Amino acid sequence: MKLQSKRSVILALVLAVLPEAFAWTSSTTDTQSRRQAFKTTAAIFTGAAATLLTPLPSHAETTPSQKDIEKLQRGHARVRYLLENWDSITQTCGKGIMSDLERKQIIRTEGGGGGFCEKTPLKVQDYLGYKSTNDPLFKADKLMLKAAPLVDPDFFEDYLDVVEQYREKADQGAMMAYTSSWGEANPGGGKEMIDEFLEMTKTEVEKTEPLLRSILGYLNLEVLPPSKAM
Repeated sequence: MKLQSKRSVILALVLAVLPEAFAWTSSTTDTQSRRQAFKTTAAIFTGAAATLLTPLPSHAETTPSQKDIEKLQRGHARVRYLLENWDSITQTCGKGIMSDLERKQIIRTEGGGGGFCEKTPLKVQDYLGYKSTNDPLFKADKLMLKAAPLVDPDFFEDYLDVVEQYREKADQGAMMAYTSSWGEANPGGGKEMIDEFLEMTKTEVEKTEPLLRSILGYLNLEVLPPSKAM
């Protein structure tokens, strides 16, 4: 078998197995165990992958296009925009009218026009790629895996580890946003529970942003200014 053919076969094997490793590790509840299992699986193929990570013409059909790669840049810009405009994005003010009882209570956040603020936690999912297929971060982890051959072979395993950490934090952020949205409806819940879970959501997003920024670095992609544009 020619060297180029061997490279293509190995590359196809690596890209086929890594997504399965992600799915397998996601079924493990212990974060440390999941990461170790993932790194063990990745390590099996790292040696083989290292021989083919220099982009070749034959890889054109297996690696993402520049247009696809740029989605990660736009997605990161949107996450930065979300963090810099957190309050205005995750709450709507001045559109509700307080009842007499609410006027007597302590209102944590007052809006204009005699209204008050309502939290909108699910807006977070809009910026993390969990609501629309048009979002640049929709299934971003799969795009990151396909882009693995573009990474310097010396940093291949480190890159995969960061991708796994990104997927974990993005999933947790989206899950916490959903939990926050039901904070008042659940038994024993209330507006305080919405606030508490929304703050936990922000913490996860704050951890997601530098991981995404790191991935851009591995792929030699420029960090764009914060923007809500898709």
